[in-house]
Amino acid sequence: MSIELGGHIFSTPHLKLEEAVRVWRALGISVMDLGNGADLDPDVVGMNPDREAERVRAIGERHGMRFYDAFPQATDKHITNTPDEEEYIHQRQVYAGWIDFAAEVGLDGITLSPGKYWPGLDAETAFARGRDQLVPLADHAAERGVRLRIEPHVESVTWSPELVLRMLDEVPGLSLTVDHSHFVFHGMTYEQIAVMHPHGTHWHARQAALGQLQAGFDDGEIDFPRIIGDLKAADYRGIIALEVVHVGWMNLDRQDVLGETVRLRDQLLDLI
Repeated sequence: MSIELGGHIFSTPHLKLEEAVRVWRALGISVMDLGNGADLDPDVVGMNPDREAERVRAIGERHGMRFYDAFPQATDKHITNTPDEEEYIHQRQVYAGWIDFAAEVGLDGITLSPGKYWPGLDAETAFARGRDQLVPLADHAAERGVRLRIEPHVESVTWSPELVLRMLDEVPGLSLTVDHSHFVFHGMTYEQIAVMHPHGTHWHARQAALGQLQAGFDDGEIDFPRIIGDLKAADYRGIIALEVVHVGWMNLDRQDVLGETVRLRDQLLDLI
């Protein structure tokens, strides 16, 4: 398999999975990432992985859609390093269930948040709680033949490439879902971001700029021609998932999701 373009359920948060699949198939996309959705609740999937996997597989088969990754989106209950001890245990159970779900659906892997900074926790403790949560999950993923990834993101305990590399060193078997937008936001250079490329087993794509976690196609600063060139040179054989979204967090509700998705799709298909 060479580089392939995919879609993400996060672009259609109000649609049920089958509706979202139809949208992406209409755009010519036949591989897709899963995560929270109108009928994909983190707890429901995590506690009923076999049943939910059967339902999701059937949807994919009906529409010719292959599912590649799942990112059960972090909430206050499901952020990996929550300081609430009861929830800390509960969310590990939920994520272990998602790993089982991923194995049954046939996903390549799942992506998690590495955790965030919490009031009352110093930075080192917040990082350690995320790491200590990820280690057993990485072991479970390896047992099930599923990759465990983190997406280093804005406001996370791996907001910088240096912290990302440290987390990779401390969690054996962990890899990355790479998204330049979370680092362009901070004004980091391409060379600073590229140290993470060798660890990327999955990618997300949208335009961004300094102080803008999501920007319009004409206003973005991400050098996708260079990214694709580097991935080809490294013989990357995986998915780049289009992830233009419309949510209130970090002003990610300022773009036309469909229009921006189509323009980025066309650019990346040409580059690929």
